Amino acid sequence: MSKETITLGLDLSLVGTGVIVLKDGEIIEQHLIKSKPVGDKPINELKRIRKIVSQIEDILSDLEDLPSLACVEGMAFMARNTTALVQLSALNYMTRALLADYGIPFVIVAPTSLKKHTTGSGASKKDVMLIETYKRYNVTLLDDNENDAYNLAQVALSLATDKKDIPKFQEDVLTLLKKQI
Repeated sequence: MSKETITLGLDLSLVGTGVIVLKDGEIIEQHLIKSKPVGDKPINELKRIRKIVSQIEDILSDLEDLPSLACVEGMAFMARNTTALVQLSALNYMTRALLADYGIPFVIVAPTSLKKHTTGSGASKKDVMLIETYKRYNVTLLDDNENDAYNLAQVALSLATDKKDIPKFQEDVLTLLKKQI
């Protein structure tokens, strides 16, 4: 019997971070970490980000076996709100540090690459992502953040198991991502 493959998908957000853990492609953990700003002081921003990272750590520490690979969605640099972009950067790097501390290798997946892997087009809208997730994996997720996390975990699964029987558009995305491993 072969060892089970556990993968992690993280769609980092200040408002709703999606966390999905798959074991051989089946969801074993599904979380939406919600967060709201509290106060205007810079320390409050830091506390908010630390709380999100702490909740991700709680999920990891409760797992029987750690993921062999994580995929984290890269940041959308076209955001107009520079304060939010700085906060997202902090969340992104603190999460990377957490994964490194746990010894979990990770790959950063650009939003357009995630969309292409899921739908075949790097410009797909969120509703198309939800529909394609259902069609491809027979999984219904109603939250965009959880849906992205699920698809990130699927990308990690493809990378970790070196899947062969996949569409060309997915192969193209995986070929680019393998350079990070």
